[in-house]
Amino acid sequence: MRTSVDHGTAFDIANKGVALEDSLLEAVDYAIQLSNARRKNKGT
Repeated sequence: MRTSVDHGTAFDIANKGVALEDSLLEAVDYAIQLSNARRKNKGT
């Protein structure tokens, strides 16, 4: 499984202090959801 932020590497804003963490948090949350669903369906 792999999830990623929607903006890619965003080199254009790196080290400028303007990036938002929203996309990262959404990617992590989605990974958790996928993992939980996979675990739930593993026994079927």
